[in-house]
Amino acid sequence: MKKNLLLALCAILITACSEQAGYVISGSVDKADLNGKTVYLYEAGVQDAEAINSAVVENGSFTMKGVQDIPALYTLRFDEDVVEYQSAGTGENAAYRATFVLENGKLKVNLSENPSVTGTPENDALTALQKELIQLRTPMKELIDGMKSKDQAIAEAAEKKYDELDEKTSALVKKYIQKYPNNLTAGKLLNDFRYSFDEDTRRDIISKAGDTFKSVAGIDKIISHLAVLEKVAIGKKFTDFEMLDPKGKAIKLSDYVGKGKVVLIDFWASWCPPCRRDMPHLVEVYKQYKGKKFEIVGVSLDRTNDAWVKGIEELNITWPQMSDLKYWQSEGAALYGVNSIPHTVLIDGDGTILAKNLRAEALDNKLAEIIK
Repeated sequence: MKKNLLLALCAILITACSEQAGYVISGSVDKADLNGKTVYLYEAGVQDAEAINSAVVENGSFTMKGVQDIPALYTLRFDEDVVEYQSAGTGENAAYRATFVLENGKLKVNLSENPSVTGTPENDALTALQKELIQLRTPMKELIDGMKSKDQAIAEAAEKKYDELDEKTSALVKKYIQKYPNNLTAGKLLNDFRYSFDEDTRRDIISKAGDTFKSVAGIDKIISHLAVLEKVAIGKKFTDFEMLDPKGKAIKLSDYVGKGKVVLIDFWASWCPPCRRDMPHLVEVYKQYKGKKFEIVGVSLDRTNDAWVKGIEELNITWPQMSDLKYWQSEGAALYGVNSIPHTVLIDGDGTILAKNLRAEALDNKLAEIIK
């Protein structure tokens, strides 16, 4: 009798342990026409990944079970011919798909216009953050219309408010990342918001990040990019490169830099609206300082020579130009860690990098300070 009781207890314990060993995803879907459709589970950030699990939606719900001993980022979604992908705000889930930490435990997933995943501390924290992001961004969408107003005062007021909310969004995400320096979700958010944080912020975050954080797809590229930026940091000597001018002649950056003149390297492209908006100001700067130990060298990220030359003519650019016509694969841009344009690098007469990304009034003030 005692032996049978002991065996029964062991069986119960084994069953309980096996139930707790893996994950159980309890999902809900709020679209009736998705009943009978299959939702798939893919590893996030992996190109051409194969689904590791799937389930059919029945009466607005589905269940998945499995084992995930090492937590990792995964995405739940339908095939795109079932639910077409819709872009979402940075750091948010797109409609009817959710990226979350797959780990052993009971997870509750809601696939809707604003998907959510709860059930474990890290997923709970991410979902709470995403709700705050949505609240901040709702008025931002309305401000975009105001920014298009023909009334300059209305447009400027809308832009100012938009920028304030955008800064709050970045600050909110930064706080989350700093709070969880070894979380997968924090690593994903740094990758998502990499263009929202300056170099110093990214470097500080990476310096404090743990191995789990650094294992997230895209973080290795951020680390590599920071290494490139270190080579061309303020105070370092410039890095030389060779490209062609608009007529096909090979020229080097060193043909202009390190020759005693202050040189502004302007990374731009004819297809870039912000670059075109800034160009009239650069034209005026060049008129003011040309011949006073100052030069501008344009490095274009254009793809065709015709578009590049047309842009030069339309924008009245008269300073030296160079390009390899490789778009975002531009070798010069890669050497200087350029991931957005316009981007400027100001270099002293001896080839020392003085400043980066100076535009408008900031550029005027710096040039007035160093060119006498």
